[in-house]
Parts: sequence; structure tokens; C-alpha cells
Amino acid sequence: MSLLRKRSATPEEQAFQAAISERFDPDNDDANDGSVDADPDQQNSGEDVDGPPTLNFGALRVPAVDGMQVRAELDDQKQVVGVAVMVDETMLQLQAFAAPKSENLWDEVRQEIAEGIRGGQGKAREVDGPFGRELQAEVAVSDESGVTSRQPVRFIGIDGDRWFLRGVITGTGATDRAGAGAVEEIFAGVTVERGSHAAAPRDQLPLTLPTDPSLVAE
Repeated sequence: MSLLRKRSATPEEQAFQAAISERFDPDNDDANDGSVDADPDQQNSGEDVDGPPTLNFGALRVPAVDGMQVRAELDDQKQVVGVAVMVDETMLQLQAFAAPKSENLWDEVRQEIAEGIRGGQGKAREVDGPFGRELQAEVAVSDESGVTSRQPVRFIGIDGDRWFLRGVITGTGATDRAGAGAVEEIFAGVTVERGSHAAAPRDQLPLTLPTDPSLVAE
């Protein structure tokens, strides 16, 4: 389930890279390499006895939905830096960050992502979504022949208690709200384990691979 990706310097860069990467293009067959089907009856290493089974990625507890595919993003040091889930033709990438006690980050981060996309010849606009204000964008991408096209993407976020959860939606759900329903339910069900350790605002919260060996591909 591992997917190698180099860590970016800031949350905005990470979100931007995730949005434009062909790794997250559902039409790219390579995007399915290493993914596994999530079986709620078996892959419940983070299960809450009073709630649905979850996959335990350390700072993130991700609901296990029947039929979804899930994988971890790894950096060059084999550290987990993100979690991606796919349901049908819609992909959701997840990352969590530390935040100040008395300040929300999503408004500021959303504006910075939009500026970065527009600076890269893309388009971005803010709209009201199921989690409040979100960013709907078209990111400019170039293929091997140099032909440029725009890939639709949605950036969603939730501010919590000293944490911030960001999601990037690509594929069908980036333009079709009905197609995004399943991953939006997953996003709404994610639990962020902030921990008591000190962390600077925007520092990524530590992620780990689930302890279930069936989830880990060599």
C-alpha cells in the first residue's frame, strides 16, 4: 500500500503537489499500484468499540469503508506523510497538522493554496461546501508532450482543537457532488489524535502504518 512521495516544505506545497500529481489521477492505471481493499471486518486496528472500524495511522484514524482502497504516502526516509483513500473514481488525500489554540488555520491556508494555483496558471474559487468554505480549483498540468490541461480538484479543511485536517479530492468527486458522497463521509468520520507533544503551527502530525501486516506491501 506504500506510495513514495517526497515531503514538501509547507502544507500548501503538499496540497498543491497532491492536486497535480498523476499518482492521484483515477484515469492512470499506475495509481492503483499497492492499494488494498479495506474490509471493515478485518482491518480495524484502530477500532472504537462503540463506533465503526477504523484504520489506525497514528495521528489519523480513518473509517474503514467496504470496497474502498487505501494507501500511505511515504517520503524518502520511509516515513508516512499522508493517507489516500479511493472509492469508485474519487480520491481523497488526508493530512493533519498542528494548530494554535486560539487561531484557525483553514482560512489562511485556503487563501495561500488559491494564490499558488493561480500563480501556476490554474483557476481557484471559494464556495460553500459540506464542511464550510472550500476551494474548487482547476490546476494546470502538462503531459509528456508538453500539452497543458486543467485537472479539477477540491480542497476541504476542518479546524479542530490544536489541529487542522486537510483533504484533497480528485477524480469524479472533484466536479460531481454526488460522486464525492462516499469520500466526504470518510472525511467527516476521520478522528485526529493530536497528542500532548509540543508542535509548531503547521507542523505535520506524525503518521504511522497500521499494525495489521496485511495492509503493508513490500
